Amino acid sequence: MSALSELLTRSNTAGLSAREIARQARQAGYRINHDTAARYLRGDHGRPDEETLRAFAGVLPVTLAELRTAAQLPAQETEPYQPPVEASRLNRRQRRAVDEIIRAMLEPAAGGVIGLDGRRTTERPRTSRRGADKARATPRAARRGGAEPPVK
Repeated sequence: MSALSELLTRSNTAGLSAREIARQARQAGYRINHDTAARYLRGDHGRPDEETLRAFAGVLPVTLAELRTAAQLPAQETEPYQPPVEASRLNRRQRRAVDEIIRAMLEPAAGGVIGLDGRRTTERPRTSRRGADKARATPRAARRGGAEPPVK
């Protein structure tokens, strides 16, 4: 059982079922289903996303920082990142770029990726042949954000 699951089990002092945890979380405005809650309670889970941790913190008597620590995630800042006021001057394209930089910083280190089962692997997700052909069909300038060539 993971440290996160052990913390969730200890924090569930009312003995709530996974269905009850999910129901209370949904009433509080969080998105989590009972199957997800059950997997976390029994230790059969991957790396938790922020919404799942917030749902558990909203229902059980445990803080988000404690949950992040148990999940081996940074726990110093528990509020969503707020960019500086000057960020309001960014256009849509620049905002998407900043968002992508943030996502890239949160990806696992170059030593591997987190697979669908939540375990670290050195394999990259497979790309279908159709996806590769589609990428090649898109003009290079368009893929890099430049101007697209005129349609013939």
